[in-house]
Amino acid sequence: MQHITSRHNPIVARFRRAARRSTPPDSATLLEGPRLIEEALAAGVGIELAAVSDPLATDDRWAPLLERLGVATEVVRVSTPVMAALSPVSTPSGLVAIVTPTPARFESTVGGSQPLVLGLIGVQDPGNTGAVIRAAEAGGATGVVTVAGADPYGWKALRGSMGSTLRFPVVRAHDPDQINADARARGLRLLAAIPHGGTPTSRTDLSSPCLIWLGAEGAGLSAPVRDCADELISVPMRAPVESLNIAVASALIIYEAARQRADGRAVPEPPV
Repeated sequence: MQHITSRHNPIVARFRRAARRSTPPDSATLLEGPRLIEEALAAGVGIELAAVSDPLATDDRWAPLLERLGVATEVVRVSTPVMAALSPVSTPSGLVAIVTPTPARFESTVGGSQPLVLGLIGVQDPGNTGAVIRAAEAGGATGVVTVAGADPYGWKALRGSMGSTLRFPVVRAHDPDQINADARARGLRLLAAIPHGGTPTSRTDLSSPCLIWLGAEGAGLSAPVRDCADELISVPMRAPVESLNIAVASALIIYEAARQRADGRAVPEPPV
């Protein structure tokens, strides 16, 4: 195992480029931490290079994972100062890896008889983006589409998803109109989530195939996106609360959809 003790080693620069992951959209990205790397191995994601710090390399608890990594890819051992240079977090875990994920295409999000696709427009916080993807997978959605905002394949969003992005259809799109057209062509209803004034989620038909748009923190969805929707929906909130974190709102909507679909019943009519 190669041992690196200099921050000027070209391998360090390679990890730092992966952490930045600006362009192109299919460029390499960084995985930080044993948990995420275990998820990548389990999902069959090809790992191009891994680096382990001296303390972790001599810790018997991680020997099985390092053995699996050694079979799958090249692993280099680095000093603690070098690990601090190549990891983007303030307190490195001691294990990082480089992968080049393949973003999903929209077709992969609409499989099965009841597609449930979540669309994010302009969500800037990568942690929130990752948490939404995690909730979508956990709640039985069939995919996530992101437009503008945080890169779902950046290291922060990947860490926020806790590995879901590595095995769940996540599309990085540029044109919501094209996504809407593709969704309608496949029989999906278009729903737009707004903080107040929409149909309560419990009164919305979420059992049929649908694409649900959610907007950026604070700004919400633009008027053109709302105008294109078949229905505006809202998560009921008691005053004086004005809004919910987008990851929380997404989870509530997804699990309401899961409840309706599990029940197999039509949405009840509102009381007269």
